[in-house]
Amino acid sequence: MTVITEVEALVLDGQVEYGTRLDDGEMAGPRYSSLIKVSTDAGVTGYADVDSHPWIVQALVNARTQIPEFCAGLRDAVVGQSVWNRSALWERMYRHSWYHGRRGPALHAMSGIDLAVWDIAGRLAGRPVHDLLGGARRDRVLAYASTLFRETPEEMRKATRSYLDRGFRAIKFGWGAWGINPARDRELLAAVRDEAGPDVHLMVDGHLPGDLTAVRRVLDGLAEFGLQWVEEPLPADRPGDLAALGRATNVRVATGEQLGGVGEFEELLAAEGVSVVQPDLSRCGGFTAIQTIAPLALARGALVVPHAWTSQLLTAASLHVNAWLPGPVFQEYNVSSAPLASTLATGLQLVDGYALVPTGPGLGVTVDENVVEAHRIA
Repeated sequence: MTVITEVEALVLDGQVEYGTRLDDGEMAGPRYSSLIKVSTDAGVTGYADVDSHPWIVQALVNARTQIPEFCAGLRDAVVGQSVWNRSALWERMYRHSWYHGRRGPALHAMSGIDLAVWDIAGRLAGRPVHDLLGGARRDRVLAYASTLFRETPEEMRKATRSYLDRGFRAIKFGWGAWGINPARDRELLAAVRDEAGPDVHLMVDGHLPGDLTAVRRVLDGLAEFGLQWVEEPLPADRPGDLAALGRATNVRVATGEQLGGVGEFEELLAAEGVSVVQPDLSRCGGFTAIQTIAPLALARGALVVPHAWTSQLLTAASLHVNAWLPGPVFQEYNVSSAPLASTLATGLQLVDGYALVPTGPGLGVTVDENVVEAHRIA
């Protein structure tokens, strides 16, 4: 029996401020990153990055016991436990955070530990994570370049051309200049569609101003651009309105990246309307939770597209889920050249617009420990 000997929540500094325009025209994401490191008595280590507040995640992992097994740090819940009893381990973490967690950052911290433990189990078994989930249905997934809106139609054309030249057949533009002026939004999208042509998949991400009726009118006006989906045109904490919006328009509505735990996805899917469900593995509860969340969404007729934007480590985890999922799939692919997004993990391959599913044991990618040590500040 392989047991966990240590859990660390590291804080990494990418040394580039959020929103900084990089040399290649991309924008930097959050400067600081949360990285979970799980060690075992077998000498095998697992890693996972967590898309949350790094210092809060660290506090949740390291917290001292307040009430044994009900209000305690996640490190106390995990150290000494077997990596093979992953469902029991998840339940143990959940129970240890009953009084201060159950949703939000506690779920995020649990997610990171869960992902790292699955990575370890795969490495020990000599099998990729998708085998542990139930097997792969595909060896590659159509990737979409995930990036931000530029300020002008000319800049949008240039960005679109750069992704097409890299082989992408799908592109998602989000936030940035989006959602401020409906007329300008249409100009920006028109430039993208004209440059990309009719066969490239396009997606849009970002809140839209106004009430439910106003947002519906905007979406109806975007139908001519042939969008795969519009992501979170309303805030994620309005699941009823998002579902109502989806029922009222012909444009697919997507959401889910901010949700944690099965309960929040049950709430989201209580009413029909959301067509694309986007669990982020580093927030929703990890691989253990996705085994319940994905079938729940699929049974409601929704497309499941994991959200993955922090680094190629999270991209790799999402690829294993996409390999296992039935039906059509898309892989979010962060194109940012920010240091931690692009260098934390190595081993992913992009071929003709498809991300290849890693076949090595565990997550099938390698965390560069030199990069970790160079950027670690806590």
